[in-house]
Amino acid sequence: MLVMNRKYNLLFVLWWFGAIAQIVFAGEPADTLLTRLFKHRDAEQYKVGEFFGNLYVKQRVDVLKNNLALNTFPGMARFDKGVNAYVTELFYELYYTDYGVMEMHRKSYNTSFNHGKGEIARVIDFMKVNPYDDMFLQGRVYSPLNPLYEKYYRYSVDTLASSRGGVKLLYESKFDNIRLLDNGWVLVDDSCRVVEFFMQGWDEQSKYEALYKMMVRGEECNVVKSVYVDVDYNFLGNKLSISADGIFDYDYVLTVNRAGAFRRNDDKYNLSGIPYVSWDRSKIVDRKLYAAKHRPVELDDDEELLLGCAADSLREVEIVAGDDDKNWMWNVGDEMISSHSYEWEGGGVRLSPLVNPSHVSYSTGRGLSYKFSMNVRNAVAGGREIRVKPQIGYNFKQKALYWNVAGHFVYNPSRLGQVKVDFGEGNQIYSSMALDRIKDVALDSLKFQNLNLNYFRNFYVEALHECEISNGLLLSAGLNFHKRVLKSGAGEVLDEHGFRLKKKYVQFAPHMRLTWQPGMFYYMKGDEKINLGSEAPVVAWDVEQGVNGLLGSTSIYTRSELDVQYKWGRRSGDVLYLRFGAGGYFYTKNVYFVDYSFLKQSNLPLERSEELGGVFQLLDSEWYNAENKYLRAHLTYEAPFLTLHKLFPRIKLFQNEYIYYNVLFISHLHPYMELGYGVATPYVDMGLFVSSQNMKMHRVGYKVSFSLFSD
Repeated sequence: MLVMNRKYNLLFVLWWFGAIAQIVFAGEPADTLLTRLFKHRDAEQYKVGEFFGNLYVKQRVDVLKNNLALNTFPGMARFDKGVNAYVTELFYELYYTDYGVMEMHRKSYNTSFNHGKGEIARVIDFMKVNPYDDMFLQGRVYSPLNPLYEKYYRYSVDTLASSRGGVKLLYESKFDNIRLLDNGWVLVDDSCRVVEFFMQGWDEQSKYEALYKMMVRGEECNVVKSVYVDVDYNFLGNKLSISADGIFDYDYVLTVNRAGAFRRNDDKYNLSGIPYVSWDRSKIVDRKLYAAKHRPVELDDDEELLLGCAADSLREVEIVAGDDDKNWMWNVGDEMISSHSYEWEGGGVRLSPLVNPSHVSYSTGRGLSYKFSMNVRNAVAGGREIRVKPQIGYNFKQKALYWNVAGHFVYNPSRLGQVKVDFGEGNQIYSSMALDRIKDVALDSLKFQNLNLNYFRNFYVEALHECEISNGLLLSAGLNFHKRVLKSGAGEVLDEHGFRLKKKYVQFAPHMRLTWQPGMFYYMKGDEKINLGSEAPVVAWDVEQGVNGLLGSTSIYTRSELDVQYKWGRRSGDVLYLRFGAGGYFYTKNVYFVDYSFLKQSNLPLERSEELGGVFQLLDSEWYNAENKYLRAHLTYEAPFLTLHKLFPRIKLFQNEYIYYNVLFISHLHPYMELGYGVATPYVDMGLFVSSQNMKMHRVGYKVSFSLFSD
């Protein structure tokens, strides 16, 4: 009996030792540790106010399987036939200022890619991540260390890995979704500062994992010291293995205690840090020599062999400051087929592939349309810049070809001063002679196709000068020229009321727009002002005055429009968009054309951000020009996890869900309303809409736009 008591006593003692050991190594329960971690994360004194430094990235790409589609993907390098391994060294200058904006400027690169472009945007995005960020990867992924997203993850403490080096907190997503990390861990020290952070996730084209090691400087907050990234790319028959090491070197890190009201400037909206100083590019003559001198780690034998084999094909271009405008000519033919973009020092050109699904859309109201665009940018000395964007598209429902060329010359970047010139083929509309005919017909019997309206083609030229008068207050002033040519053939045409229509009308009108967004935060990047946004609404007033007798103009009118837009964004990812507007034509004389600036239909595919700004999806195109007064309102609610993740838990690609409400008041429609629901995925955006006219059901329709290769 005594032996049994001793046995039970021994088991009891061992049980207590095990419990104590578990407490020692586990440290604390996951929920308690998470609370401390969240509290530390939100502590103002541990946030970075400013840093300046350099980043070295060594990237290795192994091509396991590829086809012709690979070179058309945005953000990809250019791959050569028969070459299956590449190495690239990239050198960046980093500049971070208060408000969480980090500038990355490439100083030099050394690559085995024959065409020079060895930077893969997918990998570079990982270099911009800090574990303390609200979201990762350009806002696409929700951080498990943000208390607002705690409900999407499960947490536990790794009792075996937690030791004197810190406590390891494990996390995993509660459900599979492209906006969540699959799993990972964070290693924190005794004060709950992040020492290491590991994440695993996936997107529409790849699976990835990344390890971040932090630099702890006493009482200062953590900044990233090094990054290791591994990406397995597998999409449309292309398989790549991409790995990259990033090493940060900081000239200085400034810790901000926001309670102490850190400011370098008297202006509370000016978040500028140190004066922006760029590198001396005149010293970078030979990229291989620059890489050998500045790389912080040695290359292994295989990497040296790959870079050495490419030495003969590398273009070692002498880069001289202020000499960028001499590199204006380039060969675009090969680029249009095999590469998405091409860059030179100080500028670049971005070419959409000739067959690009991201520029195809279909909706009940607009029909099928396609667009091709190109972006050209060239930097000039002093922060000035020239940008040109040609685009061309075709709307199959209207059987009309649209094109335009928009040019911008930024001559005073400190005041956002620029000259804009835009010319092209605009929407085809009818003249003001038809307004009375439309007004006299009751809505129930109104059918535009039976009115035999005479449509005019529209060639336009708009020239504007734009400058910021004061912070957040922007003034645009210029001239608009329209030449409208009748589509129905040569000669004069009489409509059914006997009004005589000319074959051609010319409109010449001075134009002004005043845009104001108070409370605009900004910072100065050298001589360039970078606006960071404001929590206040954007108010815009647009006015145009038709002039008679100048350059053949015969239209006399005053067009005035007011537009108010407000975006209320929550850190949880929910965003509310509101838009209100009103406008009209006043003091009209002779024949004019109702062509509003804010209320108009785009017959070509729109970007997702433009759709959110307030677009009528089912409104017939004829109504945009049918009334010389209008009143409109839009509401859009965007949420990442609204309903679909519960209804369809196995579908992982839902990025956002949208609820739309649009309303329009004009003479016949009082009101016209649309209610819609939309879903965004990496491949395609879909929306279902229902409309009513004067409180009667009108139409049910849908919209589909592809976003597979969108920029």
